[in-house]
Amino acid sequence: MNLHRSGAVFFAKFFAIFLFLEFLVVNFPVVPLQEFIARTLASFLGLGYSGSLVFVSEGAFEITASCTGLVSASVLAAIIFSLKKPELKEKAVVFAAGFVALLVVNYFRVLLVLWSGKEFGIAVAEIVHVLSWFVTSGAVIAAWYFFTKKTAGIKDFSGFL
Repeated sequence: MNLHRSGAVFFAKFFAIFLFLEFLVVNFPVVPLQEFIARTLASFLGLGYSGSLVFVSEGAFEITASCTGLVSASVLAAIIFSLKKPELKEKAVVFAAGFVALLVVNYFRVLLVLWSGKEFGIAVAEIVHVLSWFVTSGAVIAAWYFFTKKTAGIKDFSGFL
């Protein structure tokens, strides 16, 4: 199978997996996780909260399903399980480790956004939100690539397809 066809198969699998997982994240309640994040971070920062809302002096931030780390985990799962290599067991291990790491990193990312909102206002927090999302996404992809290469013993990306 040539690289062009392999790439097309990868993207078809990727989008099918991601869209399915995104559907689950959006349509099935993750409110307890949203409220846990809001409650614990608001308490840590000395902010008020109600349900999934965290209040700063200029307004409120809502911890949505997209703020939980589950969307990033969906992207990670779609990448890992769309590739030919490594074997399924190794993919599951990489995903499980990545999933836990994502939840932890995302928790602290949201903490940084809320802290920015508290200290510098909502406008700054929005900038921090976008920048931290891109930095986290890049770190996730880099970590996935490094650990999957180590696990599968593959030298370059074409070996994954």
